[in-house]
Amino acid sequence: MTTALAWIRKSKGSDDDIGLQQQRRQVKALANEIADDVDVLDLGVHTGFSSMSRDSGVVLDDLPEVQQAVQDLENGSYDYVVGLDDRRIARDGYMSVIEYAATQGGAEFRYVRDVQRDDLSYDLHRRVERHTKEEEISKSREAIEERIKRGMWQGRPPYGLQFDDNGEYLVPGDKYETVMEIFEAFENGSSLSELSRELELSKGTIHNIKERGREFYEERA
Repeated sequence: MTTALAWIRKSKGSDDDIGLQQQRRQVKALANEIADDVDVLDLGVHTGFSSMSRDSGVVLDDLPEVQQAVQDLENGSYDYVVGLDDRRIARDGYMSVIEYAATQGGAEFRYVRDVQRDDLSYDLHRRVERHTKEEEISKSREAIEERIKRGMWQGRPPYGLQFDDNGEYLVPGDKYETVMEIFEAFENGSSLSELSRELELSKGTIHNIKERGREFYEERA
């Protein structure tokens, strides 16, 4: 069974814009055409910029649903990522993080739109834009590969951990003790649903903690 993530986003306007409604229809239609099972990441109206180029506002990589999507891509949950075009996924270097996660998980990108070859000025603009983005992606990938090679954490720290003062390695954060309590609770027979209610954490967060394992956290302590 093939799976796809339909990624929907529009930079400006309102949630009920005709353009956004059309994008939803087109992206979902393509996703359903190429995959048996489709999940939808509908960000509505959002700039598409991340903390890699913005230091204020609600940036892309601050959104929990985006963080989860990137993690799911890296874990191999999807065969395809479907969008209207490449700029609807992300508009800065964070695209390289998403692409890296997709590469790790074996997912392909499929887009509704192609570059408009019949419009020369538009075509040249997109060629220059794409070349610039490819350079950014290349540099970002090199930086990511270097960090991974040196054993540094790539991406946002998992729940209960934070970066050290140099922003390189993971160390226990404010919620580290909560993570240890979760492991103890599982060992004592607590269920995921019970822990979610008691701790007021999403099941997805608790599941990810369990999957990483106690050893992963204790090594960073």
